[in-house]
Amino acid sequence: MKTVAKPLRTRPELGGLDGLDRFLRFKGSTLLIKGYAGAGKTTLATLLLERFGGGVYVSSRVSEDKVHAQLPLMKQMMPGPEFVDVRLDLPLSTVAKVIEVTSQRKDDVPLLILDTWDGMAKELEDKERLKAEKTLIALADGSNTRVVFVSEEPGKSTMDYLVDGMVELVRSEEKGRVFREIEIQKLRGTPIVQHKYLYTLLGGRFAYIPPYEEPDYSKAKKPAARRDFDKSTYSFGSEAFDSIFRGLKRGTAFTLEYSEDVPYSAIRLLHIPLIINFLNMGRSCLMIPLLGASVEEILSVIRPHVTGEAITKRLRMATVEPSDGSALKPPLFGMGRGKVDNEHANFSKVAEELAARSVDGNVVIVDSMSFLENLFASDREGLIEAMADRIIATQRHGNALLLILQSDSPIKSRMLSMSQNYLRLFMKDRAVVLVGEKPATEAYVLDHADNPLMPRLTRIV
Repeated sequence: MKTVAKPLRTRPELGGLDGLDRFLRFKGSTLLIKGYAGAGKTTLATLLLERFGGGVYVSSRVSEDKVHAQLPLMKQMMPGPEFVDVRLDLPLSTVAKVIEVTSQRKDDVPLLILDTWDGMAKELEDKERLKAEKTLIALADGSNTRVVFVSEEPGKSTMDYLVDGMVELVRSEEKGRVFREIEIQKLRGTPIVQHKYLYTLLGGRFAYIPPYEEPDYSKAKKPAARRDFDKSTYSFGSEAFDSIFRGLKRGTAFTLEYSEDVPYSAIRLLHIPLIINFLNMGRSCLMIPLLGASVEEILSVIRPHVTGEAITKRLRMATVEPSDGSALKPPLFGMGRGKVDNEHANFSKVAEELAARSVDGNVVIVDSMSFLENLFASDREGLIEAMADRIIATQRHGNALLLILQSDSPIKSRMLSMSQNYLRLFMKDRAVVLVGEKPATEAYVLDHADNPLMPRLTRIV
């Protein structure tokens, strides 16, 4: 009967990965790692060795020196795994050597890696191969050793059916970027909630990407003010975005496109630090929130981290004018369903008032196009003209304009043509993915850092 080991550590790399963490607690388990060449199978196997405190690494492909050179983690492990080189051995003698290595040790071998098994097995006849595989499976069943088989063999093989668990490392392409995904295909005795996750090999280590989690703003801390890069560039208020986009150019439009399934809280990771940073530097902010977003909720996120004077005098947030004609109190101001020209003139007036209250006359404008498209659905061309005027005014005054645009917006192409910078947010395997298009960047996973106000970006490598 298989015994259960003590719980293993959780995140950030393997722990918590749906079902696999729980499955690997069982001693005597067998796992097959499949994938294309260069997918990171050996990197994942190395992580397992580190996780279980070492073991035995049987290699049919490369020497110990080469493994250490390609995977520094293997060399850094204390104690290091026992390395068994079987590159010149016959397959059956390899099986015998594996049995010998595990049986001669006084203590249990926590983990045994066979990399790659199919490289050895291809030299065997079908019956011999099946017998060898059953022998290795029985070795695991009759001991406390977890056996991991690494395979590059495409399609189904006998090993797929014999092992207790199987994961496959695959690749996909979206938005012109290549993504790495781990598919959990089976884990006997363990429920699987989510079968596929993104992963990265950043820094030479395997790290899966957990699903996006809504931030707990009660744990938010006031972010430190971030100064402008230079006279031509504002800070985004976050190191993550500043490092990729080198800040927000004065007098330009920066467009954020998002798919309909991206959580509002993920979108806020771009503009909330920007707004807070502007207000804390004595500047002003004019915002049209996303359609359907709660103005009060947004204020509840911003309010604890700026002064009361900043909220009442230097922040304005648009909302639909009350139907009963009642007045709105700062920082709210109303937008009606009148003509585009009239509403645009009112908006520009508010922007001028905020500029006068700004310490240096600078204002950041955050425009949700979904709000405006809904408000002026009957005059789409008028809206485009008004937005063009707004961009021209932004250029003239040296302000910053952030446009938030849904992917299926009917005016998307027109707005993007007027934007100097452009990035996309979309969901993949329940994670929020960010890619820059102007300028083009690699793919990143977006989530919040320890401070839920601040974004964290993990590069997919």
